[in-house]
Amino acid sequence: MIENKRFAVDIGITLSTQLINACLSILAIIGAVFVFIIDKRETFIPFYLLNIFGFISLIISIFLGGKGIDKIRKNSFNNQLNLDSTKNYFNWQAILCLGGILFCLGSLFFTQKVKAENKELILINKTLNKLNQIKNENLTKTDSLIKEVELLNNRLKKLEISQKK
Repeated sequence: MIENKRFAVDIGITLSTQLINACLSILAIIGAVFVFIIDKRETFIPFYLLNIFGFISLIISIFLGGKGIDKIRKNSFNNQLNLDSTKNYFNWQAILCLGGILFCLGSLFFTQKVKAENKELILINKTLNKLNQIKNENLTKTDSLIKEVELLNNRLKKLEISQKK
C-alpha cells in the first residue's frame, strides 16, 4: 500500500517538474517572440497586457509547482503520503501554465502589419507621385516645344516661298 502511494507521489512530482520545465521553456520562447514582434510589427495595448498576464501566470505556475513538491517532500519526511494535500497546488499549476500559454498566443492577435513595409510603401508612393508630376510637366513642356517648332517651321516655309517669288 505504501509502495503504491510512493509511486503515485513520484508521478505527481514528475508531472510537476515537467510542467516547470515547460513553463521555463515557454518563457524563453515568449521572450524571443516578444522582442521580434516589437521590432517588426505594430503592437497595441492588449498585446502588452496579455503578454504580462501570460508571463505572470507562468511564473505563478512555476511557484505553485515548487510549493506542491515541497509539501510532498515534507509529508514524505513525516511518513504522511497523501495526494490530496498537494492536489490543489498541482491543479493550479497546470491551469496557470495553460492560461499563460493561451494569454501569450492570444496577444499575437493584437499586432498589425510590418512597420517597415508600411514606411517603405509610403516612400514608394511619394516617389511615384513625384515622378508622375515630373513626367506631366515634361509632357506639357514637350507639347509647347513641338508647337513652337511647328510655328517656326511654318514661318520658314513662308519665308522660303516669299524669297522664291
